[in-house]
Amino acid sequence: MKNLDALEEKLSKLKLTRWSGDEPRITSVTDIVKEINSNLNEDKEEFYCVPDEQDLLTQELFLYEMSGGENLSKWLSADYRTSYVHVDLSGYDANQIVSDIADAKSFASELFPEARVAVVGQVVNYAAMNEKLVKGELKSFMFSFVIIAILMIIAFVSVTTGLIGMIPNLAPVLFIGAFMGYGNIYLDMLTMTVMPMILGIAVDDTIHFTNRSKLEFEHTGSYLQSLKITFREIGKTLGMTTFILCSMFAVFCTSPMTALFKIGILTIIGLGSALIADYTLTPVLIYITKP
Repeated sequence: MKNLDALEEKLSKLKLTRWSGDEPRITSVTDIVKEINSNLNEDKEEFYCVPDEQDLLTQELFLYEMSGGENLSKWLSADYRTSYVHVDLSGYDANQIVSDIADAKSFASELFPEARVAVVGQVVNYAAMNEKLVKGELKSFMFSFVIIAILMIIAFVSVTTGLIGMIPNLAPVLFIGAFMGYGNIYLDMLTMTVMPMILGIAVDDTIHFTNRSKLEFEHTGSYLQSLKITFREIGKTLGMTTFILCSMFAVFCTSPMTALFKIGILTIIGLGSALIADYTLTPVLIYITKP
């Protein structure tokens, strides 16, 4: 029981442990034992602790059960071989929760080397699911990027043109990542969905611009002239479609739900940076490399 009390003290130092005033929001069977021990000693503050004597501890728990105490089953199993410790969290941070869980398991294993330690709860399950989803989405994003690059090379029958078409599509991803870092927005299962979506939209604009400039080059034989015509013919169209999409996602920014607000603002930033990349990087790369 002393080790359990020491475990609570260590758990109180975790970053996400919730505090009420000067007390951490951690509950276990030790709270019941401390209360009983204090009541049996005239409610003196110095007796609000776990007794050192094993026999006294057993008698106090027995007294609690005989007096009609019903909360003991919440913190101890029927055979008294398993104890539960409940920790309230001050907030949700998927990455920090994973770190705190690892620390909590380390503390428990250190204090109870022969015991089997497990961390359970909805937050734990959500954090584990979030970690797997984010890693899976990152792998899918990288795989999609490679597949799109290969398809663009095949579509334009040119390695140079295909790779040129993919470079501007990295811009929105970099802009979104930079904004998330600057704004302390964490990468989770919701914010991660923005990047593949922006990649798909940005690729459409790049293909449209590159294909039209290729068509105009076949007519004029001049890279500069073909790029000027492309800007004049479809530059306004790309800007208008981006404006319409940004206006639609701007509705998300009015939502009181933080997750929807983040999706809205990140999508607008991604779409805007994708358009800027198509207006600047794409024509410059075409003019310099002359694919």
